[in-house]
Order: sequence, then C-alpha cells, then structure tokens
Amino acid sequence: MFIAPVVALTLVFAGCTAAPDTSATPEPEGTSTTDWTPPADPEAEGPTEAPALTEETGALDAEIALSTDMVVTVDDISTTDITPETPGEYAGSAVVVTVKVANGSKRAQSIDSAVVSLVTDDGDVGVATTAGPNEPLHGELAAGDEATGTYVFMLDPTKGRAVKISVNYAAGEPVATFAGELS
Repeated sequence: MFIAPVVALTLVFAGCTAAPDTSATPEPEGTSTTDWTPPADPEAEGPTEAPALTEETGALDAEIALSTDMVVTVDDISTTDITPETPGEYAGSAVVVTVKVANGSKRAQSIDSAVVSLVTDDGDVGVATTAGPNEPLHGELAAGDEATGTYVFMLDPTKGRAVKISVNYAAGEPVATFAGELS
C-alpha cells in the first residue's frame, strides 16, 4: 500500500512542472517583437522621437532661470578620488557636483525625475556612480522652496578639463546647461 501514495505524490509534482503551453498561435514568419523600424512617413503614424527640450546655458558659477520659473545653479563642484564600497563600483578620479533648484513658480514642481549629466568638451562622458557623496534631487518642491542634490561622476583625468553639466529637473522640462573648466 506504500506505492499508491508515492504514485499520487509523483503525479502532483509532475503537474507542477509541466512544460509551458506552446499551442498559442506562432508569430508569422519574418516578424519579431524585438525588431522595429520607424515608419517611412513619420507623419503617418505619429512622432518617432522625443521633442527637443528648451536649453538655457550659462557659466559654471551662473544662476540659470528657466521659462518654468525654476532657477538652477551649480552650488558646488569639486574633484575627489572614489574608493569602491560595494561590488561593481569602480575606484578612481571623480567630479562631485552639487546642484540647487529653486521653485519660483506659484505651484509645486516634482523633481523626482531629475537628470544631471556631465560631458567634457572633447567628448568624454562622466559616468554617474552611486559611490561617494551621491544624494540626488527627489520629491516635490513647493512654490518658493529650494532643494539641493549631489551627483558623482567618474572622470579621469579631472583637473583642468572643460566640462558641460546639464540639469533637467523634471522629464520634458527645460534643461539648464553650465559650462566651464574644472580646477
């Protein structure tokens, strides 16, 4: 009588590990869900790229007032050496950028999707890292309030490099771009 419970248990487990149902209608030959090309006539099916964002520029020490009544400044910029603290982090030279965003509008503004980037005039991209004093902008900024965020970018070498720092405080909003030389 020991065999019946073992057979029943085997059938239960076999049911749990059954192969996936492959009887679904296969895709027509020559199509793929990962291959996509834009339509020949972009007007026929709507936009195929994001709209260009308005960009305001200034020096590294400038205050840039955007058309949305948000004011962006680079509060501090310095260089440092990063020591990795967790797996996957790199060691090396880095630029630490602290930006301030002030809300001069009459309504709250979200800064949760803020993006800050750094690129050199010769095309090197500062690679954002979570190592070091990284504390990005976040939350909602009430009318009349300001917030600061700190971003760390791996860049070697750092001294004397001409850079552009772009701050987009929210997706789809104008971009403040600061240019100057690292000391």
